[in-house]
Amino acid sequence: MIGILGCGSPEPASPPTAPPAPAAEPRTRVFVIGSGTPIPDPDRGGPATAVVIDGRALLFDAGPGVLRGLAAAGVAPDEVEHVFLTHLHSDHTLGLDEMILGAWTAGRDRQLHVHGPPGVASMVEHLEAAFTEDRVLRVEGLENGDPAGAGVEVSEVVEGGVWRDGEVTVTAFEVDHGSWEHALGYRVEGPDRVVVISGDTAPSEAVVRACDGCDVLVHEAYSTAGWRARPEGFRAYHAAFHTSGEQLGRLAARARPRRLVLTHLLFFGQSPAQVLGEVRAGFEGDVVIGEDGESY
Repeated sequence: MIGILGCGSPEPASPPTAPPAPAAEPRTRVFVIGSGTPIPDPDRGGPATAVVIDGRALLFDAGPGVLRGLAAAGVAPDEVEHVFLTHLHSDHTLGLDEMILGAWTAGRDRQLHVHGPPGVASMVEHLEAAFTEDRVLRVEGLENGDPAGAGVEVSEVVEGGVWRDGEVTVTAFEVDHGSWEHALGYRVEGPDRVVVISGDTAPSEAVVRACDGCDVLVHEAYSTAGWRARPEGFRAYHAAFHTSGEQLGRLAARARPRRLVLTHLLFFGQSPAQVLGEVRAGFEGDVVIGEDGESY
């Protein structure tokens, strides 16, 4: 047979390209446990953030409903051994008794470590006194509870190194939260990511320094547009204690987080899209509205 000019044997087909392997899940993950404020919101629990490293959970703040928030996020409440409080406002601490006693009832069999600013030792002491009968009955009654799980160790800190274990370091830094003498943010250095949690604060250079290109910055925010429509006294309070969307955008541009997660959200009648727009006006990076139960 005479072949056709220019037509040779067909070339073998190229093997199919394998799909790219899925990205490995980071060892250090951030869970929004509660993104709310003192204003009741059925969709947002009291302020709380969990940083989970290789399955080990560290909790930052303990707002009301924190146990349910942890369970909804898939973080076992009885596995939380360390709670770090940013300050002692009630919306950040009303769930502390849940972590001391509720998580013990849920199965924690070792003491809880509570770290926070001066005054936290007195707070824990009074909570323990308030629930003395509950604790005694759970240990000595038919439940036969393990008393080891009801123990609490308290560390009062102002700033500097707070806790370190292996590849994980937690450092506190002071922020500007109005008339509070001590209010803290925290920097968490894990084996693969750095997470910074602002706590409640007006725009703070300490946050910029602590982040400095961090992987995740969890920062509070309120709507600038909503704030401008409020009375003068209201505006003065929030300007001294909190950070507006516009201010946060400018701050984040200098802090340079790979991802900015907004929490402790005060919308003042505005939409989440409005707050995002305010932040994005000054920050071109990745920014999201934190939602309860989500991880980043």
